Amino acid sequence: MLFFVVLACMLPVLAAAQNIPVVSGTVTDDFGDPLIGAAVTVKGGISGTVTDLDGNYSLALESGTTTAKLTFSYLSFSTQTQTVDFSSSNLVQLDVQLQPDVAQLDEVVVTGVSSATSRKQLGNAISTVGADDINNTGTGNVLGALSGKVMGALITQNSGDPAGGVSIRLRGASTINGSSDPLYIVDGVIVDNSSQNVINLNADAQGTGFQAGQNRLVDINPNDIERIEIINGAAAAAIYGSLASNGVVQIFTKKGAAGKPKINFSTSVSISELRKRLEFTDYGQRFGYPGSPRLFTAGDRLTMIADLRSAADKAENPGTGPSALGGALVENQYPVSRYDYQDNIFETAMGTDNHLSISGGTETTKYYGSISYSKNEGIIKNTDFQRYGAKLRVDQDLASWAKMSVGLNYTNSSSQDMPNGNNFFSPISTMIIIDNVWDVTERDEVGNLLHVEPVRMNPLSVIEGFDITQNTNRFIGDLQFSLFPVKGLTLKYILGLDVYNLRGNTYQPRIPYTGVSAAFFPDGYVAIANSNIFKVNNDFTANYSANLTDKIESTTTAGVSVWYDRSDFSSAEGRDLAPFVTTLAAATNLFTNPRESVAEATINGYFLQQSFGFNDFLFLTLAGRIDGSSRFGENERNQFYPKASASLVLSELDFWKNASISNNWNTLKLRFSYGQAGNLTGIGAFSRFTNYSTLGYLGRSAIVPSAALGNPGIRPEQQTETEFGADLSFLKNRLGLSVTFYQQDITDLLLNRNLSPSSGGASIIENIGSMTNRGLELMLNANPVRTKAFNWDVSVAFNTFKNEVNDIGGGRAGITLRGGGGTQSAIDGQPLGVFFGVQYARNPDGTLLLRPVSTPNGTVMLPQVARGDDVTGELQFDADGQPSGTPVRTILGDPNPDWTGSLLNEFRYKRFGVRVLFDAVWGFDVWNWNKITSNNVGAGPLADQELRGEVPRGWVAAIGGFIGPRIQEEHVEDGSFVKLRELGFSYNAGKIGNVFSDLTIQLLGRNLVSFDDYTGYDPETNSAGQSSVVRGDDFGNVPIPRTIQIGLNASF
Repeated sequence: MLFFVVLACMLPVLAAAQNIPVVSGTVTDDFGDPLIGAAVTVKGGISGTVTDLDGNYSLALESGTTTAKLTFSYLSFSTQTQTVDFSSSNLVQLDVQLQPDVAQLDEVVVTGVSSATSRKQLGNAISTVGADDINNTGTGNVLGALSGKVMGALITQNSGDPAGGVSIRLRGASTINGSSDPLYIVDGVIVDNSSQNVINLNADAQGTGFQAGQNRLVDINPNDIERIEIINGAAAAAIYGSLASNGVVQIFTKKGAAGKPKINFSTSVSISELRKRLEFTDYGQRFGYPGSPRLFTAGDRLTMIADLRSAADKAENPGTGPSALGGALVENQYPVSRYDYQDNIFETAMGTDNHLSISGGTETTKYYGSISYSKNEGIIKNTDFQRYGAKLRVDQDLASWAKMSVGLNYTNSSSQDMPNGNNFFSPISTMIIIDNVWDVTERDEVGNLLHVEPVRMNPLSVIEGFDITQNTNRFIGDLQFSLFPVKGLTLKYILGLDVYNLRGNTYQPRIPYTGVSAAFFPDGYVAIANSNIFKVNNDFTANYSANLTDKIESTTTAGVSVWYDRSDFSSAEGRDLAPFVTTLAAATNLFTNPRESVAEATINGYFLQQSFGFNDFLFLTLAGRIDGSSRFGENERNQFYPKASASLVLSELDFWKNASISNNWNTLKLRFSYGQAGNLTGIGAFSRFTNYSTLGYLGRSAIVPSAALGNPGIRPEQQTETEFGADLSFLKNRLGLSVTFYQQDITDLLLNRNLSPSSGGASIIENIGSMTNRGLELMLNANPVRTKAFNWDVSVAFNTFKNEVNDIGGGRAGITLRGGGGTQSAIDGQPLGVFFGVQYARNPDGTLLLRPVSTPNGTVMLPQVARGDDVTGELQFDADGQPSGTPVRTILGDPNPDWTGSLLNEFRYKRFGVRVLFDAVWGFDVWNWNKITSNNVGAGPLADQELRGEVPRGWVAAIGGFIGPRIQEEHVEDGSFVKLRELGFSYNAGKIGNVFSDLTIQLLGRNLVSFDDYTGYDPETNSAGQSSVVRGDDFGNVPIPRTIQIGLNASF
C-alpha cells in the first residue's frame, strides 16, 4: 500500500506541469444529489473518467482541442451528450443532471462487439449487473451473486461447501460429452473456471459422487468488480470464437479515476447454519433381535439380514424368526436408543470478509489497488475456505494517440474439505446409510471412536481424523495497448495470462476398528496431487468508424486472436501409514501407478465485422469468423461461423416522436440476431488420436492401444441460434420491458458409438447427435415511486426453457448418462438427462395397485412395480389383475426446469435502504437418494411408519428392492422452489466529520427461507457438480446454509 500512497502524492505534481484543455463539473440525479461513479467519456476520443464521492469529475482532453462532445452515463439513468467549447478558455465548467431511465437503450456495453457500443445498436439481448447487485448479496462467490439477476440463466449452487461450486447454464445444455459453461473473461483475460479433482483420487473405490465443491471463479473477489455483462448465446461467437458458443460472462473490475486518493474499507462478519433438518425416526424400537444389525453386502445396496441372532439367543428362543438369508422379514421388535447424527456433523459456522482499496490519479495516470482477506467456515465441522488477494490496475496515457493499461491480480486460496456425495467416507452419506441406533460419540478405553455397523465408518472418525486440503496460487494479468493513429481508427492489443497451481493433499489415518473393507485402506492412506494451468490469449483488433453520409455511420472491425492452453496433472499415493506422520513419507506401501498427464491445445481465430447505422434508428451488423483448433484433424480444423443482426428503434422516427403515444410509450426497439458457433469441449486435446498406454511384457516395456479408437474426421459440435426480441419503455422511462424469443439448433454432437470386437476397439467418438433448445426471456424494470425522500425500484425476471434431444445417433433411441440404481438418460424426443426407471404399478384411478404377500402373521398388501413389455412400454396383467411380464421402465422425471423467475424490490427512505430478492425455479425433479436410503436402513420417515404399524411390514422392503425390483419412482420428487434469496437492510450515514467521506452499515440475509415440497435438505443441489447432463442428483451433498451477515463500508 505504501507504493499507492507515494504514487498518489506525486500525481498532482505531474499534472500541474501540463497545459491542456480540461473540463470539470458535477454530475447529479434529477433531485440534485451527486451520482458516484458516473462515467464521463469523450465521444470518438480516448479520454474518460468517473465521478468521485461528491459527483465531481475532471477530464483532460487532447492538446489543441477546440470543441468536444462529452457523454455522461450512469446505471439506471439516461445517457446524455453535451458539447464543450474551449475556444475562449482551456478550463471549462460543465454540470450535468441525468434523468432516470430503466430501459437504458443508451447504456454503453462492450461484450460481443469489441468496442464500446450503445444497447440500441445491438441485435441481441445483453444483461448488465452492477457492483451494488454483486457486493450486497451476502456471498463471496461471484457467480452465486448473479442468482435471479440474469435473463435466460439457470444459476445453481451445487453444494453448500464454504467454497461451493456454482454452475451457470445460459439457455440450457448445449452438449452431452462436453461442458455447457459459458466463456469467462476478466478485464480481457480468458480465465479458467473448471472444477478439478485433486483430492478424490480413488473415486472408483470410494464412490464416484465425491465433489471437490469448488470452481475457480471463486478466486475472484466480488469487491473488486465494477460490473458484469452477459450474452446468452452464439451472438458473441463472431468476436470471441468457439470458446463462446455457450455465451459470455465478462467481468470488468474497478479502475482509478482522476482526483485525490480515495480509500475504501469494508468488513463483515457472517453466521451460517443448517436451514432445514432431515426427518429421522425417534421410535424406540427396531425390527430384529439384540445384536442383529443391517450390513453391507459386496454390492452397492443394503440387504436385510433376516436373522443374525447370537447363539445364546437362538438356544433360548428356538424356532423364533427365520433362519435363512432372504426368508420372511423379521416381525420381532426390540428396544433401542435413537440418535440424530445431524447434531454431531453440522455446526454454526462463522465467516469474515475484509477489503481495503485505494484509487485516484491524474488526467493521464490513474490507479486502483486493493488487498483482501476472507475466511468462511463450513456448516460441516472442520471445513473452511479462506482467500487472500492483492490487485493493481494502472491506466496510463502515453501520448495523445496512445494508452496503456496493466492489470495484476494475485490470489491464494485454501480449503479444508470433507468427503461428500456418494462416497464411503462422507459423513453425510454415512449418516444416511446407517440406522440411527449407534452412539457415534462412544469411545474405547484409549479414546478411539468405535465403529458404526461392522463395515461402516464412524462419521466422527472422518471429521476428527481426516485431513483433506486444497491450496491454490493464482495469477491473472493483462497488458493492453490502445492506439489512435488517425481519426476514427482504433488499434487495440490485449495480452492476457491466467496461471495457477492447485495442490491437493489427502490424509486418512489408520482406522482403529475392524470390519472396513481393504478397498477403503483401513491401514491408512495418503495422496498428493498437483494441477498446473497455463492459459494465454493474444487479441489484436482494428476498429474504424466513419460517417459515410450525414445519416449513415459505418464501423468496421477486424481481429486476430491466438489462444493457448496447457494443463498438467501429477499425483502419488500410498498406504499402510506409519503412526503420527501425515505426509507421503509415512506410506510403507507406495502405489505402483502414479499418475501424470499433459494436455495442450491452441485456437487461432480471424474475424471481420461490419456495422452500419442509419439515422440513429436502424442498425445492421454482419460478421464472420474462422477458428482453427488443434483438437481437430487437418481436414476439419478450420471452421467458419457467421453472424447477422439488426436493430430497429422505431421510437427514434419522426412519426413516433410526433404522435401522442410517445408521451407515455417512450421507446420501442425491435431486434433480431442469427449466429453460428462450434463447441470444442466435447473432446479432449488428443481425442482424435488412438491413445496408447505402457505395459510390461516379458521384462520389457510395451505399449497397447486404448479401447477407444481415434477419429481424425471429427469436427466441432455446431450450434445455430436465432433470436427475436423487443425493448420497450413507458411512463417517462420509469417502466421498461425486454422480451426475447430464441431457438438453438445443435448438430454434430460428439458421442461414443460402440464397435464390434473385429474392429480392433470397443468404441469410437463421432459427430452423430442433435438436440434443440428454445425459450422465452422477460425482464421488467420499474421505478413506481421516486421522490427525494423515498424511492422504490422493482425488477422482475421470467425465463422458460425447453430442451429436446432430436437424435442420439448410432441407430439408438437413447443412451444412459448415469446409472447406479436409477438412470439419467438421453432419449430421442425427451429433454436431456431425464430420469428413466421403474415405476409403481397403479390402478386406473392412479392409486397404487397392491399385491398380496403371505407372512407368518398373515397376508399383507404391498406395492409393486409396473410390468409388461419393456421394449414397447405396454403394461400387462394376469388373470387376477396383477402385473405380469418384465419391469417396464418409463420417464420418471425431468431435472430441467420449465421456468425460472425472480422478483427484486429495493426501497430507500432517506438514508435507510431495504432490499428483497425472491428467486424461483419451477417444474423440475430431483432424484432423492437420501430418502430411499435412510428408509431402507430403518431410519427414514417411511421406515418410522412401518415400525409404528402405520403401513404393513415389508412396505419399505418392497419399495427398496428387497422384495422384488426396486421401485425407482420413489426416488423422484418435485424440486420446484421459491427462495428468499437475499434480504438486506442498510443505513448510509454519509459524510462524518473529516474522517469518513461515506459510511454505510448493512445487515444481510441469504437463503433465509425456501418454499418447496422437497423432503430433502434443499432441492437446489447437484452431487454431480458442473456436469452438463447429470442434474438434480441428491446423495450426501452438503446442504446450502442460511447465512446472516453484518457489514460496514467506509470511505476516506
